[in-house]
Amino acid sequence: MRRGLAVLGLVAVLAACTSASSRTDVDQSVGETAEASEPAAETDDPSTSVTTSTAPVEPTTDESTPVESSTAVPAETTSTTSTTTTEPFTHPPLEPTSAETGFATVVAPILLDHCASCHNPGGSGSAHWYLSTARDVVDVAPFIVEQVSSGVMPPWPASDLGVPYAKSLGLTDDEFDAVIGWLDAGAALDVEAETPMFAAELAAELTALEDPLVVGPIEAYGGDSGRYDDYRCLVYQPDLTEGAWLTGYQFVADQTEVVHHALGYLIPAREWEAAMARDARDEGSGWECFGGTGLDDTFVVGWAPGQLPGRYPEGSGLRLEAGDFFVVQVHYHYDTRPGPDASWLELQLEHSDVDLEPVTISQYLTPAEIPCGPGEEGPLCDRDAAMARSVAEFGLVPADLINLRCGVSAATFADMTDGTAWSSCDLPVAATGEIISVLGHMHALGATYRMTLNPGTEDELVLLDIPDWDYDWQYNYEPAESIVLQRGDVLRFECSWERSRRDPDLEPAYVLWSLGSDDEMCFSTVVTRPST
Repeated sequence: MRRGLAVLGLVAVLAACTSASSRTDVDQSVGETAEASEPAAETDDPSTSVTTSTAPVEPTTDESTPVESSTAVPAETTSTTSTTTTEPFTHPPLEPTSAETGFATVVAPILLDHCASCHNPGGSGSAHWYLSTARDVVDVAPFIVEQVSSGVMPPWPASDLGVPYAKSLGLTDDEFDAVIGWLDAGAALDVEAETPMFAAELAAELTALEDPLVVGPIEAYGGDSGRYDDYRCLVYQPDLTEGAWLTGYQFVADQTEVVHHALGYLIPAREWEAAMARDARDEGSGWECFGGTGLDDTFVVGWAPGQLPGRYPEGSGLRLEAGDFFVVQVHYHYDTRPGPDASWLELQLEHSDVDLEPVTISQYLTPAEIPCGPGEEGPLCDRDAAMARSVAEFGLVPADLINLRCGVSAATFADMTDGTAWSSCDLPVAATGEIISVLGHMHALGATYRMTLNPGTEDELVLLDIPDWDYDWQYNYEPAESIVLQRGDVLRFECSWERSRRDPDLEPAYVLWSLGSDDEMCFSTVVTRPST
């Protein structure tokens, strides 16, 4: 897969299977929980909630009846990407200096809330154009019309089928009409052309942490392995002399052309010598790792394109002890060979004597099997051949284990040869508590994604619905209202893929759940804290 935009952020994303020498193995990671301050919550066996199915079953239209299949076709929806949510970022109107045109009092606050923080120095949209002043808005008006009208900007993939979210970048229908109406009417200003359009307070909320500790790898990585898809475990030592709480975080990609994603693990201080031994055995910085770190690790944080900085809710955090350090598995995808990569972490810390509630990060894996479509032929269209190639490349491929835990097999997907494939898995919640955020992850072939709490019951709640997947924009979605997961609750994860989204220059191949950029995933995280 070719790399897209990379923006700041460090939240729980992606999944890799944890290696045999790690705390948990691939089989356990299907409904896995990571908690930094205390042992993971006791969980039921995820497989107990899955109904084994040997063929896809059309979803029922009766919402009171659960779908009796773990590979049901995702329900069709007419939802759009215009989302009505709470609006915590409401910039006050500007003061008109001439005959009012609606810019100062209506349009400018919308642009300040939804656009200016990215299209300014340091923002992810700065490479395309700036919205630093009112004059800039007029100068790029044709581009704004095109991008906003097409729904490409502001980037907010979640539809209004899901719950309302805090910190939404999406435009409401009224906001959309106001911006497009002003632009279509001629984009006349009623303020001075040099009036600043940089929402400093919003930018700080979205793109900066409060006095973060900046931690780089102990040595930059120069791509020494020579692999096209290179998974590298790099060591980050914050040099903590006493305990602390992690309350905010972000991963900043250095060589953005090749950094595909990153997974961060918290490592206890007692593992330092073991980490240094692994580093010494492998040429270059860090060591090759396709699954976990090979150490006694706890999956904590991660990054993929589109993420914003992560902050835990006030009163919550992850506990760090003196000497603890991080190992970040960085997935490099070498379309090109830039200089050494020194991507860094930014950590927002609180003193250890502050009384905070610990957060829990649970990750869930759902099958991904995409047979070759119409007109595609070749030796790798055979699943066994595709699996053998993946095993040769990565050593450990989780596809069959994920299928087993979700009650399906490769045969379940054998007839999905029209260019579209889908998968679904019902799992009991891995940890109870109030939801802080939810996230879904796929690769380039991803088409739709949905996460549903207690599907087919009167308590059904769509936690996240993305009707048109875009790898470049993967957010950590924070529900605007309190949602508490309880023991016995079930989560359904649904993903679909379209082979038409695959790079046409690639050799035709069966695509399955594996670790390469041209492979696929259906991965989800749910972050919770104790409910009060």
